[in-house]
Amino acid sequence: MLDQTDFVFLPGFMCDDRLFAAVSQALSRAGQTCLSGDLSSHDTIKALATATLDISPRSFALVGLSMGGIVALEMHRQAPERISHLALLNTTYRADRAGPTRLKQLERVRQGELDLVLRDELKPNYMHPDNRSQERLDLLARMAGTLGEEVFERQTRALMQRENYADQLGRIDCPTLVLTGADDEVCPPEVHCEMAKRISGSELQIVPQCGHLSALEQPDAVTSALLALVGSQVCSDTPLPQTQTA
Repeated sequence: MLDQTDFVFLPGFMCDDRLFAAVSQALSRAGQTCLSGDLSSHDTIKALATATLDISPRSFALVGLSMGGIVALEMHRQAPERISHLALLNTTYRADRAGPTRLKQLERVRQGELDLVLRDELKPNYMHPDNRSQERLDLLARMAGTLGEEVFERQTRALMQRENYADQLGRIDCPTLVLTGADDEVCPPEVHCEMAKRISGSELQIVPQCGHLSALEQPDAVTSALLALVGSQVCSDTPLPQTQTA
């Protein structure tokens, strides 16, 4: 019998719990409990982290992808004793460097061009070319459409104002997974190598044929890595991606 773990998932920019649907379902079949955080209601990383901690179990494994990974780092800063395991997927520890681009996108969205911004500037960078099925593209559009223009503005402001978490990485002492796609153009593998080096004892995994949305593009690999992180037997025939210990 596998030990039961409470997982809390934090989605990326303009995504919701559907981003992790396949991973959550697989973990649930393995006897794990999966909860999803809501990153739509505040316009700072600190406030999002606090709000998520308020609704999370006393102790839990925290999984954050992209923007969710940034919030996860802030959650660890605020309450490290509550996070039993940490998984940072397709994310970064750095302060924002895309302010001018984000402001231009925000202006377009205010003019009613949310769909066009997603189509022209965001979606092309999210996934490996082989993974850009119409089904996945439609899902991205539905998630963004559900969240809408106001959430786009709140999340954009949160990302623009975020801190650099380099110092926090050295304070992480729970079992930690740093995972990204080999072809992630948004948060490249080099950034994840830097994070893994700064987090003592962390495990770095680079998933082949995968871009920025690993949980959507390669859910079997992500599921296997998360089960391994919490000490469960990997219940998948999918081989683990490239692994390094920092």
